[in-house]
Amino acid sequence: MGLFREPLQKILSLRDRVRAGGKVREFDYNRSAAWPEKKSLVLQEDTLVELGSSSGSLFLILWTGKSGALLQPGRISLVGPDVSEIGEKTIPFIQIVLVQGEFEDEYETYRELRDLIYDTRPEGISTRIWPDRQRIWCRISREAVAQGFSLIRYGNTLIKNLNRLKGVGGAEILFITEAMEEQEELRLTAGKVREVVEALIKMYEEMNFDCSDCEYNEVCAEVTTLRDIRERLRKERRLQ
Repeated sequence: MGLFREPLQKILSLRDRVRAGGKVREFDYNRSAAWPEKKSLVLQEDTLVELGSSSGSLFLILWTGKSGALLQPGRISLVGPDVSEIGEKTIPFIQIVLVQGEFEDEYETYRELRDLIYDTRPEGISTRIWPDRQRIWCRISREAVAQGFSLIRYGNTLIKNLNRLKGVGGAEILFITEAMEEQEELRLTAGKVREVVEALIKMYEEMNFDCSDCEYNEVCAEVTTLRDIRERLRKERRLQ
């Protein structure tokens, strides 16, 4: 499972427990049901609902090789109400994107996945994503909901775009729009994902392999793939 072996296993385990408890609705990817894209500015007075508050927002991207058979490519899962079913103005929002495929460069994979999702702009929706803070916020217009916007259609748009990327074999999307007992568990898992990504970025951008002075020393000690990347980059630097 590469970089995210442990966090991915925890997220998939949580997904399966929620499913066993009957708390999740699941949908298969339907390209024809993807929501159209157009960069939009939704003013507060035109807003039906806001997804993601300062205390109730989480955005995660994880990827794995084709051997990650526990993923369900083309599956969109929703825990909690969809936007047309929401009675409150502001609700929590968790968006987890799981991608499966064959990727030659982990750093470029992260950048491409991050940028593609960031640049996916559903029409009638104002969206802001802070990948480094693992936060997402969406303001959804009344008009978009009246015309049929839903998180499931948004999930179809994300998968459609992800499938265009080189190396991607499929993607699974999980949306959560309500408080969960497993919330703290999920945040701890997200913290591990952030540490791995930050260690990866530091290796590529600083090209400093003095592990004794690195704040991610323990992370690399736990994640075999990070150590492999470090050794490959170290050898490449020697050959320059």
